[in-house]
Amino acid sequence: MFCEYASRISAELPGKFPYTRGPYPTVYAQRPWTIRQYSGFSTVEESNKFYKENLKAGQQGLSVAFDLAIHYVRMAGVAIDSIEDMKQLFDGIPLDKMSVSMTMNGAAIPVMAFFIAAAEEQNAKSLLLRTHYQTSGWSLTEQDPYNNIIRTTIEAMAAIFGGNQSLHTNSFDEALSLPSRFSARLARNTQIILQEEAGIPKVIDPWAGSYMMETLTEEVYVKANQIIDEVKKMGGMVKATASGWPKLKIEECAAKRQSMIDSGTEVIVGVNKYRRDQEDGVEVLSIDNNDVRRKQVEKLERISSCEMHLW
Repeated sequence: MFCEYASRISAELPGKFPYTRGPYPTVYAQRPWTIRQYSGFSTVEESNKFYKENLKAGQQGLSVAFDLAIHYVRMAGVAIDSIEDMKQLFDGIPLDKMSVSMTMNGAAIPVMAFFIAAAEEQNAKSLLLRTHYQTSGWSLTEQDPYNNIIRTTIEAMAAIFGGNQSLHTNSFDEALSLPSRFSARLARNTQIILQEEAGIPKVIDPWAGSYMMETLTEEVYVKANQIIDEVKKMGGMVKATASGWPKLKIEECAAKRQSMIDSGTEVIVGVNKYRRDQEDGVEVLSIDNNDVRRKQVEKLERISSCEMHLW
């Protein structure tokens, strides 16, 4: 079986279907992946300041976290309630030179409309769609949280060797709270060091010819196709979701994994093995949501007042 696979894979090239060698012919040799950290908190003024600091320090793209109920019990995400908020969020950030990704749910249409309006005011347009990766939030532990730095580094390297086009590396304290400026800097610099010091972009396909890596790639490809075929037989993803099938699969996987951790079959350092007698205190970032709400209400009242005067 492997001989048949090896014969097929040897004919594949980076930038060609099925892209097992990478999405581009030169992969990272000419253009490394985009360092795109997911962030957004408090007001647009605070988030804009944070974005500019990160871009100045080596971040290459933006991934905006909006004020969603699912985020840290409303402790994360930047508050966007008008076009003016969106303009202020990207004030001084050239959208014609900066790629932006956004995470949103029910408010997707108005938020996207705000962004398009802000981009058009800057004369910025794009029709490109690329894939974005984020290191695991599931693997982050509250116990001995500095171990999360090593976990995130390993996961970042896995994404890079997989040919990712854009990457967010989690901060070590995200199992506790919003990332602090210190932890966010470490997370960003993890990627910068991989890009600038590790030499990874200098080699187009560093795992070419590796039995282990190419077998695992083929295994993922085959199993992914099996899942896609199963969804197609159900009539598509909408019908599969309505039936509860994806939720059931996720719950089954989570239950199996948790059982392995509880039994000690799977080791989580600092959690079920090599636990510390006393945990170190970690300084966390806190947001005064009452203050954010007050400022947003004041802004909306000013906008409403201006509109009434125009009428």
